[in-house]
Amino acid sequence: MKTQIISILVITLLYSCKPSTSKSDVDYEIIVKAEGVYDGLRAYLIKTENGRNRQATDTAIVFNGAFRFKGQINGAEMRALTIDGVRGQTSVFVEPGEINIEIYKDSIHKSKVEGTYNNEVFNDYKNKYQQKLDAIEAVKVAFFSPENDSEDLSKLQKKGDSLRTQLKNFGYEFIEENNDSDFSLFILEGLTGQKGFDLELATKAYKNIDDSIKTKNEINQHISDRIKQKIESNPNKAKIKIGMKAPDFTAPDPEGKPITLSNIKGKVTIVDFWASWCKPCRIENPNLVKLYDKYHSKGLEIISVSLERGNQKAFWIEAIKKDQLSWYNVSNLKFWQDPIAQAYSVNSIPATFILDENGILIAERLRGAELEAKIKSLLE
Repeated sequence: MKTQIISILVITLLYSCKPSTSKSDVDYEIIVKAEGVYDGLRAYLIKTENGRNRQATDTAIVFNGAFRFKGQINGAEMRALTIDGVRGQTSVFVEPGEINIEIYKDSIHKSKVEGTYNNEVFNDYKNKYQQKLDAIEAVKVAFFSPENDSEDLSKLQKKGDSLRTQLKNFGYEFIEENNDSDFSLFILEGLTGQKGFDLELATKAYKNIDDSIKTKNEINQHISDRIKQKIESNPNKAKIKIGMKAPDFTAPDPEGKPITLSNIKGKVTIVDFWASWCKPCRIENPNLVKLYDKYHSKGLEIISVSLERGNQKAFWIEAIKKDQLSWYNVSNLKFWQDPIAQAYSVNSIPATFILDENGILIAERLRGAELEAKIKSLLE
């Protein structure tokens, strides 16, 4: 995920400006220290449009371990800085003002970029994102400690799940805390460009960004319009809510037999979204098996909807057998384009939806102990 986000930051453009004809409002200077980089090598500022058409907008020559770019820009634009002979690149917001960069030639993507507001906000984002990655990695290391018992592993699993959810939502939360920055508009366009983006969080984040940023200039307005269009055209826009009738559906089981949700007559029915390739789903499956064995005789039914790719049917069937999923199983083999997942606004898995005997949604996205407690309260 880290690579994906950093890639988005490198290839997407953001412009912002204050209307002015004053030279000081358009001049920029990028002063770069490049200790250890050989003199005579050429450095470039690279602009990329829509992930294509990479174009060098400025060049400089390394001399005495330093170089600089100077020019004018009517706004702010994300560019990649590369150097001949140095592997990788680093990202910088080019905007009016003085920007200072310290190049780390052996890990250029970690280079220090300071100066101007958007670069400071960008740095804050990267630092906080890395902290969350480090926390997840620490849990992974702890999980494989030989001293863990089953209770320890359960706690670590829950902590890891919580941290991964925080990481997934971090971009949206960051926008809320920095709603007066051009960077927030920029990162939101990157987030809404991902498949399965969280519609509810994206909508909230877009509303939180100051109107002065959205309409700051023509380019910002175009970015705002694209974000709005992605939100409005999202197939999950008509999101179901607790208290609503759950969307009915029909899909084939492993033998190709159509199974219809409304024909499943349980006092309580769990609609479970998962996939054979989803590790958190496979970890959660034993909890569902235990729950089904305990409460099926009291009226619990489960129908699992698997988001498999078209060529993964054999893996799906194998996973059902291995995990002992003895309830209803269906899949359209359409991955994230599955119409059932879209009807239920599913953009991450595992995801559960609990329905009462009338098909009304009464709870959603519960797992582990929380799911068990809810089923117990309904059937005991």
